[in-house]
Amino acid sequence: MRRIVLGFAILFIGVGLAIAAGPYDGIWKGAIAGTSTKCPDGTIAMKVEGGTLTGYLGLGTARVPFHGTVAPDGSLNAAYDYPEHSLSGKLSGKLAGGAFTGTLDSQFSMSGSCIRNVTAKHS
Repeated sequence: MRRIVLGFAILFIGVGLAIAAGPYDGIWKGAIAGTSTKCPDGTIAMKVEGGTLTGYLGLGTARVPFHGTVAPDGSLNAAYDYPEHSLSGKLSGKLAGGAFTGTLDSQFSMSGSCIRNVTAKHS
């Protein structure tokens, strides 16, 4: 009988932990502010689950995947590599109060770099 009760207790604790979402968990969508023709406007869609971050940057006709982490204070760091267009870079910023503000630092293998502002809202 004790094993049955212990089994149910472990099951309920596990289910409770699985259901409990972090303060930043969910889908975030927003915009990338362009700074020039080389660094055009774009879109961002990201998913936070626990401390894990995944998502896509919409840059021109490209859909560039990225991945990274979110710290308990909402600080976000991610990286992407898109060799098809000789593009790589980093996304950093902060999630707070249902909003994300940050920067996208893009590196082009042949033509330098650009830094763009990024904003998103929790949806």
